[in-house]
Amino acid sequence: MGTPNRKRLILAQQKARQLAIPQPLPEGFTLPKLTAEERKAIYAPRPASSAPQQLQGPQWVRVWRSTTRATYGVTALLAVLFGGIIAVESKKGIKK
Repeated sequence: MGTPNRKRLILAQQKARQLAIPQPLPEGFTLPKLTAEERKAIYAPRPASSAPQQLQGPQWVRVWRSTTRATYGVTALLAVLFGGIIAVESKKGIKK
């Protein structure tokens, strides 16, 4: 039939097609009714700091990210500043 990878691909495609077919719900199935407090507890937005530590990443990664963002910000600010100065000076030089 072909290589083992091709067989795996064909089986994966068949399984994906099978899972894509919606399955009917069992008879008498109803979704549980939630109170307003339960809905709020489940769906309310949470701050990123409340995520588990393993999802936040180690401390050094967070420090590295914030340092990188600050460095990019300062670099962009300086580029705009010096770019403006160079543009103004070149206009003055052209007029002379």
